[in-house]
Amino acid sequence: MDTQDGAKKKKFYKRWWFWTLAVLVLLFIIGANSKTTPQKVGQNGSVVATTNQPASDNSAPQTFKVGDQIQLGSSVVTVNKEQVSQGGEFMHPSAGDEYIELNMTIDNTSNSSQYVTTLGQMFVRDAQGNSYQVTPTDMMIQNPSSGLDGTVIANSKRTGWVGFEVPAGDKGLQFQYDGSIFGGGTVLVNLGQ
Repeated sequence: MDTQDGAKKKKFYKRWWFWTLAVLVLLFIIGANSKTTPQKVGQNGSVVATTNQPASDNSAPQTFKVGDQIQLGSSVVTVNKEQVSQGGEFMHPSAGDEYIELNMTIDNTSNSSQYVTTLGQMFVRDAQGNSYQVTPTDMMIQNPSSGLDGTVIANSKRTGWVGFEVPAGDKGLQFQYDGSIFGGGTVLVNLGQ
């Protein structure tokens, strides 16, 4: 059909928005199908059998403990150390709260760079289902280079601190690391044990 100015109307599959939408749908499908299951690995990188979850229970996610090396796709995530803090010279939690500070290592075992964002991938959750996002703590303010955000180049690792503000004395806390926004799987680590 001709319009008044004589130009033909473009078909929908020749428009920019159609191809943008098609690429986004394709990325979502690839991400949903690439979901990986986290597995504990040993010092040599081999998978270690875990006993903290029944083998037949597929409904509950597997949980790990501080110090476990956890393979999730092409990353090995380790919560090296956990400490509770009331802050320091620069930062203090709100009244009735405390900081949970985690020292972590993210090892990129792939041949391409990976990007880590603490705000989008890391949370602490409690036994009631409340989740807490990353918060700046005194440890992070004193050592700005100790953060985990940024690019982890191929076949290398990044070690740093991440902090969360939670109610003081809260029990049953778990650290949650989401592999990617496109369905890379989730790691759960029990804290305070």
